[in-house]
Amino acid sequence: MQIRYCTYTDTGDRPVNEDRLCACRTPAGCCFAVADGLGGLDLGDEAAELACRAVADYAAILPAFSSRALEQMFFAAQQAILERQHALHCESQMKTTLNVVLVGPQAIHWAHVGDSRTYYARGQRLVRRTFDHSVTQMLSAIGQVQEREIRFHEDRSKLLRVLGTPWARSQVEVEADLPLDPPQQLLLCSDGFWEYITEEQIQICLEEADGPELWMENMRELIRRNEHGRPGERDNRTAVAVWIDPEGGAKEEA
Repeated sequence: MQIRYCTYTDTGDRPVNEDRLCACRTPAGCCFAVADGLGGLDLGDEAAELACRAVADYAAILPAFSSRALEQMFFAAQQAILERQHALHCESQMKTTLNVVLVGPQAIHWAHVGDSRTYYARGQRLVRRTFDHSVTQMLSAIGQVQEREIRFHEDRSKLLRVLGTPWARSQVEVEADLPLDPPQQLLLCSDGFWEYITEEQIQICLEEADGPELWMENMRELIRRNEHGRPGERDNRTAVAVWIDPEGGAKEEA
């Protein structure tokens, strides 16, 4: 089995990049994460940094990946943020989204909190994605907003679940484990990335790629075209593209 990946992050038109990512190999497999610190609140970048660091540290000591271990990663990230909030007396600040994908020898485990997204493809065909913990996603679920209207809806930035706010473990949305059955592809990305590219366009970029780097390059080119006419509005954008092939040794690209 060969695992290739490509990472990308850009500050956009914001003064600070509040996104963070994690992409690492561990004894249990490969660990990927994207965190997007909440804009409009101070210390969002620190919250995202703490979340990704907690995920990487926890993954490094695991003998094996599992859904239970994935939940514990989110708990560790949450605790790290809450402790830092308490130390700085800033409980109303320092919040972040978090998406994590663990690729083990037998299965793929993934979970999220917030509106960063994970897309999953089988044989270069998009199969599913995570659903945002946001007001607009909720409105879409009950038919008050069309799915295509989520991206630039006036309430899209209003989130229902994030790290850094008191919550129960049940608020972490853990997807059903996927058997490791290459070829498979995954995309983790912050809202600044997916906002300017549709699922149909992600699919087209995937079909035209032979690996994570070209897939990422194709998507970035489409995003540049789609954002034309919106000068000064570019949010931080971060993405990790993962490509799992059936043969060969593990290979990393960044």
